[in-house]
Amino acid sequence: MSLRRIPGTSRQYHLISYDKNGHERPDADGSSASEAALADLRDPAAGVTDVFILSHGWQGDYDGAIDQYDRWLGAADPDAAGDGIRPFVIGVHWPSRAWSDRELKSAPSGLLGGEEDPGEADSMSVDEAVDEYATLLPDRPGVREALRTVLEHASEIDPDEDATARATLPAEVARAYRVLGAATGDAGGDDPLLGGGWDPVEVFAEASAEQADDGLLGEGWFHKLREAVLTPLRQLTFWHCKNQAREFGERGAAQLVRAIMRATAPDVRVHLMGHSFGTIVVSGAVRGPGGTPAPPPRPVSSLFLVQGAVSLWAFADPAPRRIGGGRGYFADVTRPEFVSGPIVVTRSSWDYAVGRFYPLAVSISQEYLLGDDLPKFGGIGTFGIQTPGAVELPVLTRGSTSADTPFAVGGRYNIDASAVIRTLAGASGAHSDLAHAELVWLGWRAALAGR
Repeated sequence: MSLRRIPGTSRQYHLISYDKNGHERPDADGSSASEAALADLRDPAAGVTDVFILSHGWQGDYDGAIDQYDRWLGAADPDAAGDGIRPFVIGVHWPSRAWSDRELKSAPSGLLGGEEDPGEADSMSVDEAVDEYATLLPDRPGVREALRTVLEHASEIDPDEDATARATLPAEVARAYRVLGAATGDAGGDDPLLGGGWDPVEVFAEASAEQADDGLLGEGWFHKLREAVLTPLRQLTFWHCKNQAREFGERGAAQLVRAIMRATAPDVRVHLMGHSFGTIVVSGAVRGPGGTPAPPPRPVSSLFLVQGAVSLWAFADPAPRRIGGGRGYFADVTRPEFVSGPIVVTRSSWDYAVGRFYPLAVSISQEYLLGDDLPKFGGIGTFGIQTPGAVELPVLTRGSTSADTPFAVGGRYNIDASAVIRTLAGASGAHSDLAHAELVWLGWRAALAGR
């Protein structure tokens, strides 16, 4: 059912689900969730003044998206009675798995294969792994065969075997990776994968070399040979998910935003909020498809980018000369005909996914991040948005309702939310630590700027 009630509250939101091609999936009864939402928006009795569209980030399956939206929206209710505001909330779900969370089962060893390791009970066979990874990569000829070559080799490696600088990637595995890399690079986009000369042999060598383990990818990740062999695969699936976010944003999400604007009165304000790869989705929704961005029928009233997994130079105009100058892919989004109200970007030093894994993953395509005082590779969830006139807001503190935050129409803001986004959960750190009243209030105050 497209209309969902937030547990423990009387508040509701619409949930619209899309497939990996950006096409809306019908609800269980065959109905269209978007048509239901648009019908409710057109109802004069609803009196909607503000529409909020939310996008989750990576690793979000359907149930996970529901859980995230329930927790985000349930963290606070800033809509006071009699304030003249009638919010209407829509959450979108899109396939966003950046890698598989399941471990690969070891190949049988010995004459009779031996018994299965009890510790591998929840692991997946090579056949299962091929099926799972195939859903995370483009549907291109040769992909499944190349996956089988990589995964069969990885399954034959003892998961406890340490990697060394002397280790080499077998030629047939390197060839298979180049097939996968070509398929992923063929997906196109603003920063094609192979434009920087991605080489699986170099990726493997870097992963095999002895280096400090910061806990980002699990204890001993860079010290195990099997994980070194699989590192190029995880980079490729991460990169494909990033491209999927852009494609879905510029297609399905952009169409939804424009349909909402056509279905509502000109004075109804539309706001977008995205998390992680969802920041690419909502930015793409504003930008629209094609090489020449076209603004929506009316400007978006606010854009809230929470722990964004997108380059800090994506919104730059111009980009630094040392990276070739030019304009960031989303530079047009900062123009007033695209977003007239505030653009607010959070960052947190506790977000390990954006702070540590994102630079590792994007570096395979040489996505440039070089600046005078900034690193070569990094995301806005760590370094903020780099666009002319961006303002650094006071640090977001615990208990804040952002009542005194000086939002202005047309302002572009970065804010350090490390004091709030700080609860660590596995390798991603605090990347998904978003169920906080402080964040709800921050987005709400930005949305109401200029009212």
